[in-house]
Amino acid sequence: MKIYHNFEQFVTEKLHSNIKEALILEGGAAGHMAHPFDDKSLTFADFKALIEAGLSGELNFEENATEKTDGQNVFATIQDGEVKFARNKGELITPMDLQTFKQKFDGHASAMVEETFKFAAEDLANALIKLPTKVQEETFENGLNWMNMELIYSKNPNVIYYDRDIIQFHGIKKTDGNGNIIGEDNKPASVIAKALESVKANVGKTFTIIPPQIIKLGKDLNFEENKNKFIKQVEALRDRYNLTDADEVSRYHEMWWRETIDSNFPDLTQDHKEGLLLRWAYGDKKTLNLRSLDKELGKDKAAIIKKFDKEDVAKKYKENIRPFEDLFLELGSIILKNASNFVAASPDAEMQRLHNQIRTEADKIKKGGSIDQIQKVEAELARLERIGGIDSIMPTEGIVFVYKGKTFKLTGTFAAINQLMGIIKYGR
Repeated sequence: MKIYHNFEQFVTEKLHSNIKEALILEGGAAGHMAHPFDDKSLTFADFKALIEAGLSGELNFEENATEKTDGQNVFATIQDGEVKFARNKGELITPMDLQTFKQKFDGHASAMVEETFKFAAEDLANALIKLPTKVQEETFENGLNWMNMELIYSKNPNVIYYDRDIIQFHGIKKTDGNGNIIGEDNKPASVIAKALESVKANVGKTFTIIPPQIIKLGKDLNFEENKNKFIKQVEALRDRYNLTDADEVSRYHEMWWRETIDSNFPDLTQDHKEGLLLRWAYGDKKTLNLRSLDKELGKDKAAIIKKFDKEDVAKKYKENIRPFEDLFLELGSIILKNASNFVAASPDAEMQRLHNQIRTEADKIKKGGSIDQIQKVEAELARLERIGGIDSIMPTEGIVFVYKGKTFKLTGTFAAINQLMGIIKYGR
């Protein structure tokens, strides 16, 4: 393991390297869309700007804010004159034709999931091929570029119930031909959806293809009060380690983890502490190999670190991120209260259904569930209460917006109700 002679060298070479960027590149083919608190390169000033813009109803920094819908994700492209599909990185390298893609879902445990993907693929294959040849070539570059989209099938709801069957285009993901996403462009989503409508190919046998759903945002009625509240929370986090508005939020997380490591393992050498910081704060498990600690520190001391790594790090991560997460989830719930034009055709009715379902089902678990289920439900209800309560639940997964060239989401209460519904439906 490389030994760093001073903290500045360590920060320069490691913490401000591409490790930060790698943190949010997770998930399937679409990857992970970040909340603002996920992006450690944002500054405290950025957080303040997002708070003011969101409460003002002005998240249209570079593009209109759109709705993040609660459906199934799929990618489609046109390669060698044929519409092809992908759901993960491997399939981006070796895309599936219509028949192969449909066979992928043969005999799926859920007949409705099977229908969703098969029916959508059929409609997409029929629609996209009707685009003018020049548009196909410029948009998809013979299979290098992929349209990222959400399938919403009324017979196959997740948390949010929709009463229509739509394919919502999100945007183009550009790949290098080896399954790696190297860029994105949201603008073609609307262009291609409109092009399909112009050739009367947007309405299929089951699904209707739509562009990203533009959300109408209003200014919060309690703008000054809520702005001051959230700004004070940001400033309290900033001031904990004597940082400035110009500092990236990564500096907070660096200092928090350093403080945690110093508190739990004060006798470690500086290079071992730096290795643990990389491992636990940034997911770099290569710089410090835990298997080498037996020889370097002795088995007893190494065992304590390994135990902490296995049992406590995930809890510590949640403790570290929680104030930022709660802040932006509550902010999101307030912004969504001032939003309209959701995909759900009857948003008020769906909102009431969600409120009633959460209350009814949570009460059932608290009365008759296992101890583990009760504890999980109570933890999620507590989180829900911190970010606005059941009355803040809206009939949407959230808002998508672009800031400084990056795509972010604000989901409000959705994360908590998604977890609650997982416990209610599947006992986990």
